[in-house]
Amino acid sequence: MLFIAGSLYALGVPGPMIFDDGPALSGNPHLLINAGVLDEWRTAALSSESGPLLRPIAMLSFAATAVVAGGMEAGAFKAVNILIHLGCGLLIYHLAFALFQASGRQSRPAERETAALLAAGLWLLAPLHVSTVLYAVQRMAQLATFFGLAALLVFVRYRARWAIAGARPDEVVAAALWIILLVLLSVLSKENGVLVFWLIPVVEVTVFAGRWAGTASRALRQLGWLALLAPLMLFLLLLFLHPGTFLSGYVSREFTLEERLLTQGRLLWQYLTWIIWPDIDSMGFQHDDFALSQGWLSPWSTLVAASGWLLALLVGVALRRRVPLLLFALLFYLVGHFLESGVWPLEMVYEHRNYLPSVGLYILFGFVLGRLSVCSRLKGSRALILVLGLLAGSATLLALRVYVWSDGLRLAAVNVANHPESSRSHYFLAESLIEAAGALDVEAPGGDVLRHKYLLRARNEFELMYQHNPRDVAAIVMLYKMDQTHFPDLRSYRDWFAELEKILHSRSLQASDYNALASLFDCFESGSCGDSPQRLAGIVDLLQARYPDSARLALLEYRLLRIESAPPGDRLDFLERCVAQHPESEEVYRYLLAEYAEAGNLAGLYETTRRWMLHDDARRQLTALRAAFRAPGVDYE
Repeated sequence: MLFIAGSLYALGVPGPMIFDDGPALSGNPHLLINAGVLDEWRTAALSSESGPLLRPIAMLSFAATAVVAGGMEAGAFKAVNILIHLGCGLLIYHLAFALFQASGRQSRPAERETAALLAAGLWLLAPLHVSTVLYAVQRMAQLATFFGLAALLVFVRYRARWAIAGARPDEVVAAALWIILLVLLSVLSKENGVLVFWLIPVVEVTVFAGRWAGTASRALRQLGWLALLAPLMLFLLLLFLHPGTFLSGYVSREFTLEERLLTQGRLLWQYLTWIIWPDIDSMGFQHDDFALSQGWLSPWSTLVAASGWLLALLVGVALRRRVPLLLFALLFYLVGHFLESGVWPLEMVYEHRNYLPSVGLYILFGFVLGRLSVCSRLKGSRALILVLGLLAGSATLLALRVYVWSDGLRLAAVNVANHPESSRSHYFLAESLIEAAGALDVEAPGGDVLRHKYLLRARNEFELMYQHNPRDVAAIVMLYKMDQTHFPDLRSYRDWFAELEKILHSRSLQASDYNALASLFDCFESGSCGDSPQRLAGIVDLLQARYPDSARLALLEYRLLRIESAPPGDRLDFLERCVAQHPESEEVYRYLLAEYAEAGNLAGLYETTRRWMLHDDARRQLTALRAAFRAPGVDYE
């Protein structure tokens, strides 16, 4: 099974880096290190901008991959991801076998082995996981899952022994230390690894149910339920006492906390549908076309979804003694989704969030298929045909999806075909077409005509993107840039800059909007956009009035000064004021160092470095600081 999964995924190694792979990996200079310099490994480990803990284990693995590959080779990153995926599958096999043994539902080792093999095989071949394994940066989710599964396996094996023979104190301490170490590695890969501490009570209440030293302990069973419910109670208390902890992030979202929670109820059923019935035509890299729930009856499926989850849990609790793995799978799935599908103001939909939560469901599937294989009505060849048919079907769908992911332009085109209402899918197809146009040899016969066709189709995708969401800043910016740089005859068709100004009066700026605005400034800075820089000044004034404390907007004003060829002294004065106002903004220091380096002002470089290091206790930016002192124009004598 490992060989089949590995061989199929290997077909996707030629695929490109996409989306967050850029800023996190290929655009991260800290990962291109000298392997012989220990401190560069340290700065690489701390180079992530994701999560409060910076995910150093994952970043170290990325740096190691870059060292071995000799650069940021997309294929190398994907190949390592495939190996991690196979490692997770091996852990799922051993975890499922241990759970089946502990639950006592398959009496013979051969039956347990078959069911565990089916659970791991179906998980390994699940088409839903392609957008995790072949999305390089999601190694973070993979490593968190790998270490989390290892921690659960340690718990189940120790706990199964204790259920029969009890435990000495030193055994409990040893198990706790191993679990804490593995969960720490999981959390330092991606923060949702902390959920493993909650998944342990899930296993306790559903599989072991308080069994200890051969008897049922009521106190231990009650303690297990308390451990299961306590995190939820603590979370609700925190939400009540400090709602700002969760609500502040919604300022930059175009949905509310209530809309997110209502939508996630429906979305969890959609994820479950993709796991049970892997319809690859409805899967995709982006799902921004998923409709928001604006109330319990808007749409009506919101109430049905919530009622369905309540009913499912009630059924699971009622059948917990007869079919303990049913409640195990439900709780594992819901707890596994608690952080990324809960109250945090994250993007609404991503398939990779199912990588760990789906494990419990596949263990249940393996159990059910294992029972069917020994059922009197399905013995022999019919049971074998059923199992092989499921595995072959999963493998076929996986191969088809991997084929799509093996080429950037193909992936973008299929995403649009599967999600024609998705603005982001249109955006990535347009970007892929522009990249393909840039790679063409215009001197070759028909090359210039083909390039024009690619660019025209790209512009059409941006137009469709705008039609689906007229408030999408990226769509408007890209239409403006396309008309300015490639289609000057269309400039009179519509004043996209005026449209942008109109939207920015009311839209809550998101991370993608800042990136789009930075792209707009790039166009002016390169001279490709021929409008007056005063139009940019109007946008800067508008946004600063709305977000007076934003360091990112202040840096847009600095870029405007460069576009307007402001004197170096004026630019330095402005950046010095920015440092005083935003002393913890790394980008402000970077620009200020660049200005002093350009001016050959060594004293300014030293002073800026001193101030930056006061706010960089972990010394994450030593590589950038060294680069500044190597900049042209600095007199080192």
